[in-house]
Amino acid sequence: MDERNDPDSYQGLGGTLQSGPKPVSDDDSYAVIDDALTALAARRHSNLGDDIEAMALLASLIEQADRWLPEFVANAYENGASWRRIARTLGTSPDEARLRFSPDSPIADTRWPYNF
Repeated sequence: MDERNDPDSYQGLGGTLQSGPKPVSDDDSYAVIDDALTALAARRHSNLGDDIEAMALLASLIEQADRWLPEFVANAYENGASWRRIARTLGTSPDEARLRFSPDSPIADTRWPYNF
């Protein structure tokens, strides 16, 4: 089977065929976000006890993650991941993933990695 047609695999680092995880919100992701919020609040001298400031910090982390996603998607696709596999990993449909991340899409965020 062609790797690009295999929804459960992609070429990972070193060229080995790998399966990818599905998105999960759990104690680990909570702890990482909590640590990131605390660290960002310290760097920006913000008060996490203030709901508005905490929202702004969380929105900043979400914005940064959204800016990183296109790079990871492009790398996975270039390494043989199908849109079906990428979509499964992101918890969406292949059509939605392609529409959001394909450089040929009219609505894709082209800031990164496409505008070097």
